[in-house]
Amino acid sequence: MKNLSLDNANKSLLAANWEAARYILENALKENPSAEVYEAMAKACWWLNDAPAVFETRSKAYQLFLEKDDRLGASRNACWLGVDYLEFNNEFAIASGWFQRAESLVKGLENTAEYSLILMLKARLAFFVEKNNELALQLAEESLHLSQSLNNIEGVMISKAFIGFIWVTEGKISKGMKLLDEATLLATTAASLDYNLVTVSCCFLIDACSRVRDYERAGQWCKQVKEISIKRNHKSMFANCRNLYASLLICKGDWKEAEEELTAAAKELKEYRPIAVSSSTVRLADLKRRQGKWEEAITLFDEVPSHSLKPLSCADLAYDKGEYEMAENLAERHLRKIPLSTPIERITGLELLMRIYIKRNKTEEALTLLNELKKTSGLINTSPVKAAALSAEGIYEYATKNYVTARHCLEDAVDLYDKVILPFEASRSRLVLAEVLMNLRQYSQAESELNIAINTFRDLGAEKDLAKAKYILKNLYNEKIKPGARDHIYEFTGRELEILRLIAEGKSNEEMAGRLFLSVRTVEKHISNLYQKMGVSGKSARAFIVSYAIRHNLVDS
Repeated sequence: MKNLSLDNANKSLLAANWEAARYILENALKENPSAEVYEAMAKACWWLNDAPAVFETRSKAYQLFLEKDDRLGASRNACWLGVDYLEFNNEFAIASGWFQRAESLVKGLENTAEYSLILMLKARLAFFVEKNNELALQLAEESLHLSQSLNNIEGVMISKAFIGFIWVTEGKISKGMKLLDEATLLATTAASLDYNLVTVSCCFLIDACSRVRDYERAGQWCKQVKEISIKRNHKSMFANCRNLYASLLICKGDWKEAEEELTAAAKELKEYRPIAVSSSTVRLADLKRRQGKWEEAITLFDEVPSHSLKPLSCADLAYDKGEYEMAENLAERHLRKIPLSTPIERITGLELLMRIYIKRNKTEEALTLLNELKKTSGLINTSPVKAAALSAEGIYEYATKNYVTARHCLEDAVDLYDKVILPFEASRSRLVLAEVLMNLRQYSQAESELNIAINTFRDLGAEKDLAKAKYILKNLYNEKIKPGARDHIYEFTGRELEILRLIAEGKSNEEMAGRLFLSVRTVEKHISNLYQKMGVSGKSARAFIVSYAIRHNLVDS
Protein backbone atom coordinates (compact mmCIF):
# COMPACT_ATOMS: atom_id res chain seq x y z
CA MET A 1 0.00 0.00 0.00
CA LYS A 2 2.83 2.34 0.84
CA ASN A 3 4.50 1.85 -2.57
CA LEU A 4 1.19 2.32 -4.37
CA SER A 5 0.55 5.61 -2.54
CA LEU A 6 4.08 6.80 -3.28
CA ASP A 7 3.72 5.83 -6.94
CA ASN A 8 0.46 7.75 -7.20
CA ALA A 9 2.01 10.76 -5.49
CA ASN A 10 4.98 10.71 -7.87
CA LYS A 11 2.61 10.59 -10.83
CA SER A 12 0.83 13.66 -9.47
CA LEU A 13 4.16 15.41 -8.99
CA LEU A 14 5.16 14.63 -12.55
CA ALA A 15 1.87 16.08 -13.75
CA ALA A 16 2.36 19.23 -11.62
CA ASN A 17 -0.70 18.38 -9.48
CA TRP A 18 0.98 19.56 -6.29
CA GLU A 19 -2.11 19.69 -4.08
CA ALA A 20 -3.17 16.22 -5.16
CA ALA A 21 0.31 14.89 -4.43
CA ARG A 22 0.34 16.47 -0.97
CA TYR A 23 -3.10 15.00 -0.18
CA ILE A 24 -1.95 11.50 -1.17
CA LEU A 25 1.27 11.86 0.81
CA GLU A 26 -0.48 13.17 3.94
CA ASN A 27 -2.56 9.99 3.99
CA ALA A 28 0.52 7.87 3.28
CA LEU A 29 2.33 9.44 6.24
CA LYS A 30 -0.48 8.42 8.58
CA GLU A 31 -0.05 4.81 7.55
CA ASN A 32 3.71 4.60 7.14
CA PRO A 33 5.88 7.70 7.75
CA SER A 34 8.91 6.56 5.73
CA ALA A 35 11.91 8.58 4.58
CA GLU A 36 10.81 8.24 0.94
CA VAL A 37 7.34 9.61 1.65
CA TYR A 38 8.74 12.56 3.60
CA GLU A 39 11.16 13.25 0.74
CA ALA A 40 8.30 13.30 -1.78
CA MET A 41 6.24 15.48 0.58
CA ALA A 42 9.09 17.99 0.77
CA LYS A 43 9.13 18.17 -3.01
CA ALA A 44 5.38 18.80 -3.18
CA CYS A 45 5.61 21.50 -0.51
CA TRP A 46 8.51 23.14 -2.33
CA TRP A 47 6.43 23.51 -5.48
CA LEU A 48 3.59 24.87 -3.34
CA ASN A 49 5.99 27.44 -1.82
CA ASP A 50 5.21 26.24 1.71
CA ALA A 51 8.64 26.98 3.22
CA PRO A 52 7.94 25.83 6.82
CA ALA A 53 6.60 22.51 5.56
CA VAL A 54 9.61 22.10 3.24
CA PHE A 55 12.09 22.47 6.10
CA GLU A 56 10.07 20.21 8.38
CA THR A 57 9.57 17.35 5.91
CA ARG A 58 13.03 17.57 4.33
CA SER A 59 14.68 17.47 7.77
CA LYS A 60 12.54 14.47 8.72
CA ALA A 61 13.47 12.68 5.50
CA TYR A 62 17.15 13.37 6.16
CA GLN A 63 16.90 12.01 9.71
CA LEU A 64 15.03 8.85 8.68
CA PHE A 65 17.51 8.09 5.89
CA LEU A 66 20.30 8.43 8.46
CA GLU A 67 18.53 6.08 10.87
CA LYS A 68 18.34 3.35 8.27
CA ASP A 69 21.94 3.99 7.18
CA ASP A 70 20.97 5.14 3.70
CA ARG A 71 23.82 7.59 3.22
CA LEU A 72 22.87 8.50 -0.34
CA GLY A 73 19.32 9.38 0.66
CA ALA A 74 20.55 11.40 3.62
CA SER A 75 23.16 13.16 1.45
CA ARG A 76 20.57 14.00 -1.20
CA ASN A 77 18.26 15.61 1.34
CA ALA A 78 21.15 17.43 3.00
CA CYS A 79 21.96 18.95 -0.40
CA TRP A 80 18.42 20.17 -0.93
CA LEU A 81 18.22 21.51 2.62
CA GLY A 82 21.24 23.63 1.77
CA VAL A 83 19.47 24.88 -1.35
CA ASP A 84 16.35 25.63 0.72
CA TYR A 85 18.33 27.74 3.19
CA LEU A 86 19.75 29.69 0.26
CA GLU A 87 16.50 30.13 -1.63
CA PHE A 88 14.10 30.80 1.22
CA ASN A 89 16.37 32.46 3.81
CA ASN A 90 19.49 33.56 1.91
CA GLU A 91 21.63 31.95 4.62
CA PHE A 92 24.92 31.04 2.93
CA ALA A 93 26.73 29.82 6.04
CA ILE A 94 23.99 27.35 6.97
CA ALA A 95 23.69 26.23 3.34
CA SER A 96 27.43 25.63 3.15
CA GLY A 97 27.23 23.56 6.33
CA TRP A 98 24.57 21.31 4.82
CA PHE A 99 26.61 20.89 1.62
CA GLN A 100 29.65 19.84 3.70
CA ARG A 101 27.49 17.39 5.62
CA ALA A 102 26.16 15.97 2.36
CA GLU A 103 29.71 15.50 1.06
CA SER A 104 30.89 13.73 4.21
CA LEU A 105 28.00 11.26 3.89
CA VAL A 106 29.07 10.12 0.42
CA LYS A 107 32.73 9.65 1.28
CA GLY A 108 33.66 6.38 -0.40
CA LEU A 109 30.53 6.66 -2.58
CA GLU A 110 31.80 9.33 -4.97
CA ASN A 111 30.70 7.52 -8.13
CA THR A 112 27.04 8.53 -7.62
CA ALA A 113 24.50 11.07 -8.86
CA GLU A 114 24.36 12.47 -5.32
CA TYR A 115 28.05 13.32 -5.42
CA SER A 116 27.61 14.91 -8.85
CA LEU A 117 24.94 17.18 -7.35
CA ILE A 118 27.24 18.12 -4.45
CA LEU A 119 29.99 19.10 -6.89
CA MET A 120 27.59 21.36 -8.81
CA LEU A 121 26.29 23.07 -5.69
CA LYS A 122 29.85 23.71 -4.50
CA ALA A 123 30.68 25.07 -7.96
CA ARG A 124 27.84 27.57 -7.79
CA LEU A 125 28.94 28.75 -4.35
CA ALA A 126 32.52 29.10 -5.61
CA PHE A 127 31.38 31.29 -8.51
CA PHE A 128 28.64 33.42 -7.00
CA VAL A 129 29.79 33.73 -3.37
CA GLU A 130 33.55 33.14 -3.31
CA LYS A 131 34.12 34.73 -6.77
CA ASN A 132 36.54 31.90 -7.58
CA ASN A 133 36.04 31.09 -11.26
CA GLU A 134 38.89 28.61 -11.48
CA LEU A 135 37.51 26.50 -8.63
CA ALA A 136 33.96 26.80 -9.95
CA LEU A 137 35.03 25.49 -13.36
CA GLN A 138 37.04 22.65 -11.85
CA LEU A 139 34.08 21.48 -9.74
CA ALA A 140 31.55 21.86 -12.57
CA GLU A 141 33.75 19.89 -14.97
CA GLU A 142 34.15 17.10 -12.38
CA SER A 143 30.37 17.03 -12.01
CA LEU A 144 29.92 16.86 -15.80
CA HIS A 145 32.35 13.98 -16.26
CA LEU A 146 30.76 12.03 -13.43
CA SER A 147 27.23 12.64 -14.75
CA GLN A 148 28.29 11.51 -18.21
CA SER A 149 29.79 8.32 -16.83
CA LEU A 150 26.53 7.64 -14.94
CA ASN A 151 24.36 8.59 -17.93
CA ASN A 152 22.67 11.12 -15.62
CA ILE A 153 20.94 13.47 -18.07
CA GLU A 154 19.93 16.02 -15.42
CA GLY A 155 23.50 16.24 -14.16
CA VAL A 156 24.87 16.61 -17.69
CA MET A 157 22.33 19.34 -18.46
CA ILE A 158 22.98 21.51 -15.42
CA SER A 159 26.77 21.05 -15.56
CA LYS A 160 27.00 22.00 -19.24
CA ALA A 161 24.77 25.03 -18.67
CA PHE A 162 26.90 26.28 -15.79
CA ILE A 163 30.25 25.67 -17.52
CA GLY A 164 28.96 27.47 -20.62
CA PHE A 165 27.79 30.37 -18.48
CA ILE A 166 31.20 30.72 -16.80
CA TRP A 167 32.96 30.61 -20.16
CA VAL A 168 30.76 33.42 -21.45
CA THR A 169 31.61 35.62 -18.46
CA GLU A 170 35.27 34.99 -19.22
CA GLY A 171 34.87 36.17 -22.79
CA LYS A 172 34.85 32.72 -24.43
CA ILE A 173 31.55 33.57 -26.10
CA SER A 174 31.36 31.07 -28.95
CA LYS A 175 32.60 28.17 -26.83
CA GLY A 176 30.28 29.04 -23.93
CA MET A 177 27.17 29.60 -26.04
CA LYS A 178 27.69 26.28 -27.81
CA LEU A 179 27.65 24.45 -24.47
CA LEU A 180 24.64 26.47 -23.28
CA ASP A 181 22.80 25.52 -26.46
CA GLU A 182 23.50 21.84 -25.81
CA ALA A 183 22.21 22.16 -22.25
CA THR A 184 19.03 24.00 -23.19
CA LEU A 185 18.34 21.50 -25.97
CA LEU A 186 18.43 18.78 -23.32
CA ALA A 187 16.30 20.89 -21.00
CA THR A 188 13.53 21.40 -23.55
CA THR A 189 13.49 18.01 -25.27
CA ALA A 190 14.37 15.30 -22.74
CA ALA A 191 11.47 13.67 -20.89
CA SER A 192 10.95 13.30 -17.12
CA LEU A 193 13.52 15.87 -16.03
CA ASP A 194 13.34 17.82 -12.78
CA TYR A 195 11.70 21.06 -13.91
CA ASN A 196 13.51 23.02 -11.24
CA LEU A 197 16.84 22.05 -12.82
CA VAL A 198 15.40 22.66 -16.30
CA THR A 199 14.49 26.22 -15.35
CA VAL A 200 17.89 26.85 -13.75
CA SER A 201 19.62 25.66 -16.95
CA CYS A 202 17.48 27.97 -19.09
CA CYS A 203 18.15 30.86 -16.72
CA PHE A 204 21.91 30.38 -17.16
CA LEU A 205 21.40 30.88 -20.90
CA ILE A 206 19.17 33.93 -20.38
CA ASP A 207 21.69 35.47 -18.01
CA ALA A 208 24.55 34.81 -20.43
CA CYS A 209 22.60 36.36 -23.34
CA SER A 210 21.77 39.41 -21.24
CA ARG A 211 25.42 39.90 -20.24
CA VAL A 212 26.55 39.95 -23.87
CA ARG A 213 23.42 42.01 -24.72
CA ASP A 214 21.93 39.47 -27.10
CA TYR A 215 18.52 40.81 -26.13
CA GLU A 216 16.49 39.09 -28.82
CA ARG A 217 17.72 35.64 -27.85
CA ALA A 218 17.36 36.37 -24.15
CA GLY A 219 13.77 37.49 -24.70
CA GLN A 220 12.90 34.29 -26.52
CA TRP A 221 14.22 32.16 -23.66
CA CYS A 222 12.47 34.32 -21.07
CA LYS A 223 9.20 33.43 -22.74
CA GLN A 224 10.20 29.74 -22.75
CA VAL A 225 10.88 29.78 -19.00
CA LYS A 226 7.61 31.62 -18.36
CA GLU A 227 5.78 28.88 -20.22
CA ILE A 228 7.53 26.18 -18.18
CA SER A 229 6.78 28.04 -14.93
CA ILE A 230 3.12 28.47 -15.80
CA LYS A 231 2.83 24.86 -16.91
CA ARG A 232 4.38 23.67 -13.67
CA ASN A 233 2.30 26.14 -11.65
CA HIS A 234 5.31 27.58 -9.86
CA LYS A 235 4.76 31.25 -9.12
CA SER A 236 8.18 32.14 -7.72
CA MET A 237 9.88 30.85 -10.87
CA PHE A 238 7.39 32.86 -12.92
CA ALA A 239 8.16 35.97 -10.86
CA ASN A 240 11.92 35.58 -11.32
CA CYS A 241 11.40 35.17 -15.04
CA ARG A 242 9.29 38.33 -15.00
CA ASN A 243 12.24 40.23 -13.52
CA LEU A 244 14.53 39.04 -16.31
CA TYR A 245 11.92 39.82 -18.95
CA ALA A 246 11.31 43.28 -17.47
CA SER A 247 15.02 44.09 -17.75
CA LEU A 248 14.83 43.32 -21.46
CA LEU A 249 11.71 45.45 -21.84
CA ILE A 250 13.51 48.38 -20.18
CA CYS A 251 16.34 48.12 -22.70
CA LYS A 252 13.87 47.92 -25.59
CA GLY A 253 12.01 51.02 -24.39
CA ASP A 254 8.78 49.24 -23.38
CA TRP A 255 8.83 50.98 -20.01
CA LYS A 256 5.13 50.76 -19.22
CA GLU A 257 5.03 46.99 -19.69
CA ALA A 258 8.33 46.64 -17.79
CA GLU A 259 6.89 48.49 -14.79
CA GLU A 260 3.80 46.26 -14.84
CA GLU A 261 5.96 43.12 -14.93
CA LEU A 262 8.19 44.32 -12.06
CA THR A 263 5.25 45.35 -9.90
CA ALA A 264 3.57 41.97 -10.44
CA ALA A 265 6.83 40.10 -9.78
CA ALA A 266 7.43 42.00 -6.54
CA LYS A 267 3.91 41.18 -5.35
CA GLU A 268 4.37 37.46 -6.07
CA LEU A 269 7.87 37.25 -4.59
CA LYS A 270 6.75 39.07 -1.44
CA GLU A 271 4.34 36.20 -0.84
CA TYR A 272 6.48 33.26 -1.94
CA ARG A 273 10.15 34.35 -1.77
CA PRO A 274 10.38 37.51 0.39
CA ILE A 275 14.18 37.65 0.24
CA ALA A 276 14.02 37.83 -3.58
CA VAL A 277 11.84 40.96 -3.68
CA SER A 278 14.99 43.11 -3.86
CA SER A 279 15.56 41.81 -7.39
CA SER A 280 12.31 43.46 -8.54
CA THR A 281 12.76 46.60 -6.43
CA VAL A 282 16.26 47.48 -7.65
CA ARG A 283 15.20 47.05 -11.27
CA LEU A 284 12.14 49.23 -10.71
CA ALA A 285 14.37 51.86 -9.06
CA ASP A 286 16.64 51.89 -12.11
CA LEU A 287 13.59 52.31 -14.36
CA LYS A 288 12.51 55.31 -12.27
CA ARG A 289 16.02 56.71 -12.73
CA ARG A 290 15.68 56.46 -16.49
CA GLN A 291 12.29 58.12 -16.29
CA GLY A 292 13.89 61.01 -14.42
CA LYS A 293 11.83 60.31 -11.29
CA TRP A 294 14.85 60.53 -9.05
CA GLU A 295 13.10 60.84 -5.69
CA GLU A 296 11.07 57.71 -6.38
CA ALA A 297 14.27 55.91 -7.41
CA ILE A 298 16.01 56.92 -4.18
CA THR A 299 13.06 55.71 -2.09
CA LEU A 300 13.13 52.34 -3.85
CA PHE A 301 16.90 51.98 -3.53
CA ASP A 302 16.57 52.64 0.21
CA GLU A 303 14.26 49.61 0.44
CA VAL A 304 17.03 47.32 -0.85
CA PRO A 305 19.60 46.44 1.83
CA SER A 306 21.87 44.59 -0.58
CA HIS A 307 21.73 43.43 -4.19
CA SER A 308 24.37 42.89 -6.87
CA LEU A 309 22.66 45.38 -9.20
CA LYS A 310 22.30 48.17 -6.63
CA PRO A 311 25.81 49.76 -6.46
CA LEU A 312 26.11 50.41 -10.18
CA SER A 313 22.49 51.55 -10.49
CA CYS A 314 23.10 54.03 -7.66
CA ALA A 315 26.25 55.18 -9.48
CA ASP A 316 24.14 55.75 -12.59
CA LEU A 317 21.70 57.83 -10.57
CA ALA A 318 24.50 59.93 -9.05
CA TYR A 319 25.91 60.50 -12.53
CA ASP A 320 22.54 61.60 -13.90
CA LYS A 321 22.18 64.04 -10.99
CA GLY A 322 25.63 65.51 -11.66
CA GLU A 323 27.09 64.13 -8.41
CA TYR A 324 30.22 62.90 -10.18
CA GLU A 325 32.45 62.33 -7.14
CA MET A 326 29.88 60.04 -5.54
CA ALA A 327 29.27 58.32 -8.88
CA GLU A 328 33.01 57.75 -9.26
CA ASN A 329 33.34 56.19 -5.81
CA LEU A 330 30.40 53.84 -6.39
CA ALA A 331 31.50 52.80 -9.88
CA GLU A 332 35.12 52.21 -8.85
CA ARG A 333 33.95 50.18 -5.87
CA HIS A 334 31.84 48.05 -8.21
CA LEU A 335 34.65 47.44 -10.70
CA ARG A 336 37.21 46.56 -8.01
CA LYS A 337 35.12 43.52 -7.13
CA ILE A 338 35.15 42.18 -10.71
CA PRO A 339 38.42 40.54 -11.80
CA LEU A 340 39.91 41.17 -15.24
CA SER A 341 39.49 37.45 -15.90
CA THR A 342 35.73 38.03 -16.34
CA PRO A 343 35.66 40.85 -18.93
CA ILE A 344 31.98 40.50 -19.76
CA GLU A 345 31.09 41.25 -16.14
CA ARG A 346 32.96 44.56 -16.36
CA ILE A 347 31.30 46.08 -19.45
CA THR A 348 28.54 48.13 -17.81
CA GLY A 349 30.87 49.42 -15.10
CA LEU A 350 33.51 50.38 -17.67
CA GLU A 351 30.97 52.35 -19.72
CA LEU A 352 29.79 54.35 -16.74
CA LEU A 353 33.14 54.97 -15.07
CA MET A 354 34.65 56.14 -18.37
CA ARG A 355 31.90 58.76 -18.72
CA ILE A 356 32.43 59.80 -15.10
CA TYR A 357 36.18 60.23 -15.66
CA ILE A 358 35.44 62.43 -18.68
CA LYS A 359 33.21 64.65 -16.53
CA ARG A 360 35.98 64.88 -13.92
CA ASN A 361 38.61 65.70 -16.59
CA LYS A 362 40.49 62.44 -16.00
CA THR A 363 41.08 61.76 -19.69
CA GLU A 364 44.07 59.45 -19.21
CA GLU A 365 42.12 57.21 -16.85
CA ALA A 366 39.16 57.36 -19.25
CA LEU A 367 41.37 56.22 -22.15
CA THR A 368 42.55 53.19 -20.15
CA LEU A 369 38.95 52.12 -19.56
CA LEU A 370 38.00 52.84 -23.17
CA ASN A 371 40.77 50.56 -24.44
CA GLU A 372 39.58 47.78 -22.14
CA LEU A 373 36.00 48.29 -23.31
CA LYS A 374 37.02 48.18 -26.98
CA LYS A 375 39.02 45.00 -26.37
CA THR A 376 36.05 43.34 -24.69
CA SER A 377 33.75 44.51 -27.49
CA GLY A 378 36.01 42.65 -29.90
CA LEU A 379 35.29 39.41 -28.03
CA ILE A 380 31.53 39.77 -28.38
CA ASN A 381 29.68 39.65 -31.67
CA THR A 382 26.58 41.60 -30.64
CA SER A 383 25.49 44.98 -31.98
CA PRO A 384 24.54 46.51 -28.58
CA VAL A 385 28.04 46.00 -27.16
CA LYS A 386 29.64 47.34 -30.36
CA ALA A 387 27.34 50.36 -30.14
CA ALA A 388 28.29 50.93 -26.50
CA ALA A 389 32.00 50.85 -27.34
CA LEU A 390 31.50 53.24 -30.29
CA SER A 391 29.46 55.62 -28.16
CA ALA A 392 32.13 55.58 -25.44
CA GLU A 393 34.84 56.24 -28.03
CA GLY A 394 32.80 59.13 -29.43
CA ILE A 395 32.42 60.65 -25.96
CA TYR A 396 36.17 60.37 -25.38
CA GLU A 397 37.05 61.90 -28.78
CA TYR A 398 34.61 64.76 -28.12
CA ALA A 399 36.22 65.43 -24.75
CA THR A 400 39.66 65.58 -26.41
CA LYS A 401 38.29 67.87 -29.17
CA ASN A 402 38.67 65.38 -32.01
CA TYR A 403 35.27 66.36 -33.35
CA VAL A 404 35.35 64.62 -36.74
CA THR A 405 36.33 61.26 -35.23
CA ALA A 406 33.77 61.78 -32.46
CA ARG A 407 31.04 62.42 -35.03
CA HIS A 408 31.83 59.23 -36.96
CA CYS A 409 31.89 57.09 -33.81
CA LEU A 410 28.64 58.52 -32.46
CA GLU A 411 26.82 58.28 -35.78
CA ASP A 412 27.84 54.62 -36.09
CA ALA A 413 26.73 54.00 -32.50
CA VAL A 414 23.34 55.63 -33.11
CA ASP A 415 22.83 53.57 -36.27
CA LEU A 416 23.56 50.33 -34.39
CA TYR A 417 21.33 51.30 -31.46
CA ASP A 418 18.51 52.12 -33.87
CA LYS A 419 19.01 48.82 -35.68
CA VAL A 420 18.56 46.73 -32.53
CA ILE A 421 15.88 49.05 -31.11
CA LEU A 422 17.51 50.46 -28.00
CA PRO A 423 15.85 53.90 -28.05
CA PHE A 424 17.08 55.30 -24.73
CA GLU A 425 20.75 54.58 -25.46
CA ALA A 426 20.35 55.82 -29.05
CA SER A 427 18.84 59.10 -27.89
CA ARG A 428 21.47 59.72 -25.21
CA SER A 429 24.14 59.18 -27.86
CA ARG A 430 22.27 61.61 -30.12
CA LEU A 431 22.55 64.33 -27.49
CA VAL A 432 26.33 64.04 -27.47
CA LEU A 433 26.36 63.81 -31.27
CA ALA A 434 24.36 67.05 -31.47
CA GLU A 435 26.93 68.82 -29.30
CA VAL A 436 29.74 67.50 -31.52
CA LEU A 437 27.91 68.72 -34.62
CA MET A 438 27.47 72.15 -33.04
CA ASN A 439 31.24 72.34 -32.55
CA LEU A 440 31.62 71.45 -36.22
CA ARG A 441 29.09 74.24 -36.98
CA GLN A 442 26.80 71.69 -38.64
CA TYR A 443 23.69 73.12 -37.06
CA SER A 444 21.15 71.58 -39.43
CA GLN A 445 22.24 68.04 -38.65
CA ALA A 446 22.51 68.86 -34.92
CA GLU A 447 18.95 70.15 -34.90
CA SER A 448 17.72 66.99 -36.63
CA GLU A 449 19.40 64.71 -34.09
CA LEU A 450 17.99 66.74 -31.21
CA ASN A 451 14.45 66.63 -32.60
CA ILE A 452 14.61 62.84 -32.90
CA ALA A 453 15.95 62.56 -29.35
CA ILE A 454 13.25 64.89 -28.02
CA ASN A 455 10.49 62.83 -29.63
CA THR A 456 11.96 59.58 -28.30
CA PHE A 457 12.43 60.88 -24.76
CA ARG A 458 8.87 62.21 -24.82
CA ASP A 459 7.51 58.83 -25.97
CA LEU A 460 9.54 56.97 -23.34
CA GLY A 461 8.61 59.33 -20.53
CA ALA A 462 12.25 60.23 -19.78
CA GLU A 463 11.56 63.57 -18.09
CA LYS A 464 15.08 64.74 -17.24
CA ASP A 465 16.59 63.71 -20.56
CA LEU A 466 13.75 65.43 -22.41
CA ALA A 467 14.45 68.65 -20.52
CA LYS A 468 18.17 68.34 -21.28
CA ALA A 469 17.55 67.81 -24.99
CA LYS A 470 15.28 70.87 -25.12
CA TYR A 471 17.93 72.92 -23.32
CA ILE A 472 20.60 71.90 -25.85
CA LEU A 473 18.21 72.77 -28.69
CA LYS A 474 17.59 76.19 -27.15
CA ASN A 475 21.33 76.80 -26.94
CA LEU A 476 21.67 75.64 -30.52
CA TYR A 477 19.47 78.54 -31.63
CA ASN A 478 21.63 80.90 -29.57
CA GLU A 479 24.72 79.53 -31.26
CA LYS A 480 23.19 79.98 -34.69
CA ILE A 481 22.61 83.72 -34.25
CA LYS A 482 26.27 84.37 -33.46
CA PRO A 483 28.34 86.03 -36.22
CA GLY A 484 29.06 83.55 -38.96
CA ALA A 485 26.49 81.08 -37.63
CA ARG A 486 23.21 82.41 -39.03
CA ASP A 487 20.27 80.19 -39.88
CA HIS A 488 20.86 79.54 -43.57
CA ILE A 489 18.07 80.33 -46.04
CA TYR A 490 18.03 77.84 -48.87
CA GLU A 491 16.82 78.44 -52.42
CA PHE A 492 14.40 75.84 -53.78
CA THR A 493 12.86 75.16 -57.14
CA GLY A 494 9.08 75.21 -57.28
CA ARG A 495 8.89 71.42 -57.33
CA GLU A 496 11.37 71.11 -54.43
CA LEU A 497 9.27 73.52 -52.40
CA GLU A 498 6.16 71.41 -53.06
CA ILE A 499 8.01 68.28 -51.96
CA LEU A 500 9.36 70.05 -48.86
CA ARG A 501 5.87 71.15 -47.79
CA LEU A 502 4.44 67.66 -48.29
CA ILE A 503 7.28 66.13 -46.24
CA ALA A 504 6.49 68.62 -43.48
CA GLU A 505 2.86 67.47 -43.62
CA GLY A 506 4.01 63.91 -42.97
CA LYS A 507 3.25 62.51 -46.42
CA SER A 508 4.94 59.33 -47.60
CA ASN A 509 6.80 59.14 -50.91
CA GLU A 510 3.87 57.25 -52.44
CA GLU A 511 1.37 59.85 -51.23
CA MET A 512 3.48 62.68 -52.63
CA ALA A 513 3.74 60.91 -55.98
CA GLY A 514 -0.04 60.58 -56.15
CA ARG A 515 -0.63 64.20 -55.12
CA LEU A 516 1.85 65.61 -57.69
CA PHE A 517 1.13 63.08 -60.47
CA LEU A 518 4.77 61.95 -60.47
CA SER A 519 6.44 58.56 -60.26
CA VAL A 520 7.81 57.50 -56.87
CA ARG A 521 11.28 57.41 -58.40
CA THR A 522 10.99 61.05 -59.47
CA VAL A 523 9.83 62.04 -56.00
CA GLU A 524 12.79 60.21 -54.51
CA LYS A 525 15.13 62.12 -56.85
CA HIS A 526 13.67 65.47 -55.72
CA ILE A 527 14.05 64.41 -52.06
CA SER A 528 17.67 63.46 -52.69
CA ASN A 529 18.29 66.89 -54.22
CA LEU A 530 16.67 68.52 -51.17
CA TYR A 531 18.85 66.56 -48.76
CA GLN A 532 21.99 67.47 -50.69
CA LYS A 533 21.06 71.15 -50.86
CA MET A 534 20.31 71.31 -47.11
CA GLY A 535 23.33 69.25 -46.09
CA VAL A 536 21.39 66.52 -44.27
CA SER A 537 21.24 62.74 -44.57
CA GLY A 538 20.03 59.59 -42.89
CA LYS A 539 17.07 59.12 -40.58
CA SER A 540 17.31 62.63 -39.15
CA ALA A 541 16.95 64.36 -42.55
CA ARG A 542 13.15 64.44 -42.64
CA ALA A 543 13.02 65.71 -39.06
CA PHE A 544 15.24 68.64 -40.06
CA ILE A 545 13.10 69.42 -43.11
CA VAL A 546 9.96 69.50 -40.95
CA SER A 547 11.66 71.78 -38.42
CA TYR A 548 12.97 74.09 -41.15
CA ALA A 549 9.58 74.31 -42.86
CA ILE A 550 7.79 75.22 -39.62
CA ARG A 551 10.46 77.72 -38.58
CA HIS A 552 10.23 79.53 -41.91
CA ASN A 553 6.43 79.41 -42.16
CA LEU A 554 6.44 77.20 -45.23
CA VAL A 555 3.49 75.12 -43.97
CA ASP A 556 0.26 75.88 -42.19
CA SER A 557 0.71 75.59 -38.40
